[in-house]
Amino acid sequence: MRCGVFLDRDNTLIANDGDLGDPRLVELLPGAAWGVRALKEAGYATIVVSNQGGVARGHYTERDVDAVHERTEQLLRAAAEWTGASPLIDHWRFCPFHPDGSVTEYAREHPWRKPSPGMILDAAMTLGIDLHLSWMIGDQERDIEAGRAAGCRTILVRPSNAAGTNPSAFSAADFEEVDLLHAAQRVLRADGKDGSPRWAATAAARLCARAGALESAEIRAGIACVAQEIAQRQGVRLVRTEVNELGAFVEVIGTEIVALGFVAELRRATDAQQASHGAGPLWMGQ
Repeated sequence: MRCGVFLDRDNTLIANDGDLGDPRLVELLPGAAWGVRALKEAGYATIVVSNQGGVARGHYTERDVDAVHERTEQLLRAAAEWTGASPLIDHWRFCPFHPDGSVTEYAREHPWRKPSPGMILDAAMTLGIDLHLSWMIGDQERDIEAGRAAGCRTILVRPSNAAGTNPSAFSAADFEEVDLLHAAQRVLRADGKDGSPRWAATAAARLCARAGALESAEIRAGIACVAQEIAQRQGVRLVRTEVNELGAFVEVIGTEIVALGFVAELRRATDAQQASHGAGPLWMGQ
């Protein structure tokens, strides 16, 4: 039997805090595409299991949900540079039911609706997946409850949490990670597959700002744009870029040397840009 990784959709793969039935609004989260590719290349079946109560509430149809999933797959393939014949997501499951729905056909409770494990159990039976060797990754406690009820190991995705830490007291998850890429790395390490694929390793580096240098939101936005331009020019794959009044933090796919070289170029380019406008340097340590 295969090992699988079950993935929540909203705020795990894509950004969405409400009902989403328009494929034009799909936006991948940082690290999602490379996280899925890492799992796929390591041999895991990848299955999305998503509550879609918006169908029951009449906000969109099941066909709209399918369209969102098709668009998500397209964006994942492009972002992860996936050229394999099979899709990055092997199977999509969603639950259109909700007990407070307004559409009669869907206005009821259903064993597929998380925190119940119905979607996971059904997919495992269909695809021949050993649940005790599998994982559930999601951003809500209902995802963790569904995974545990199905017999899976679990990872809670929490962007504000430090990567690789143990779960908070209120969570039943086995682990917490900041995004899907880090969660994928956790899966590979736990299952002894952390060498496959090597390109999934990341490294981070930080630049500390001089006092008051980054108070302007326009300057901070400009630094983020310069980071994207450098990444495209150098062929560096950015996982995360954060710029605030304290400084800039970048995480790249690659080694520590790649990350340090990247921030060195970011320092040089942004300070040169400031100098061209008659302003002083932005960064500490100069």
